[in-house]
Amino acid sequence: MADSRMRAIKEGEAPALVRSISKAFFEDPMMLFIMPDASKRMKQSEWMFSKLLGYTGHYGHVYTDENQTAGSIWLPPGNTTMSPIGMLRAGLWQMPFKVGLKGFLRFGRLDGIASKAHKKAVQGDHWYLLGLGVDPEAQNTGLGTEAIDIGAEQAKADGLPVYLETMTQSNVDYYTKRGFEVAEEVVVDDELRIWSMIKQPS
Repeated sequence: MADSRMRAIKEGEAPALVRSISKAFFEDPMMLFIMPDASKRMKQSEWMFSKLLGYTGHYGHVYTDENQTAGSIWLPPGNTTMSPIGMLRAGLWQMPFKVGLKGFLRFGRLDGIASKAHKKAVQGDHWYLLGLGVDPEAQNTGLGTEAIDIGAEQAKADGLPVYLETMTQSNVDYYTKRGFEVAEEVVVDDELRIWSMIKQPS
């Protein structure tokens, strides 16, 4: 990883990375489910990802490139279940006011299903790739792969698997090419599915 363009996020870089990740997720099925109003989605998404980065700054690792066009959000062994107290401290309690009550309830439903899938798919210590995003203008440049590798290499050094969820079929193919396997597919509704995926250390 010596030649990787990815490194730990630096102070003051979070807002730019949040914008890149929000652009990457703008049409993601998860965001469409939680934030169906396209006119509000970018602002709502930036708020949500900013809080997730704030949480991860205390409990995990955030990596990005020099221009904050790509990033990965990781929770390490021992912290792969998000702490309610940590979520409160990060400001996620404001979600009903920021995305609306319906969006908050949809998020809660989705989070509950995803959490069950997570617990079922992997037991014991592991690394959790909580989020990965690349600005659409910088996709297909290898930054996404490097953003995965920087955490996956740490998991490999620990002899531990990497776990993630995705709600996009094209992402299943993307992650499969990078060593992940589908552990389970969960149907949320007619238009939304959750794929649990694991990359074993090798």
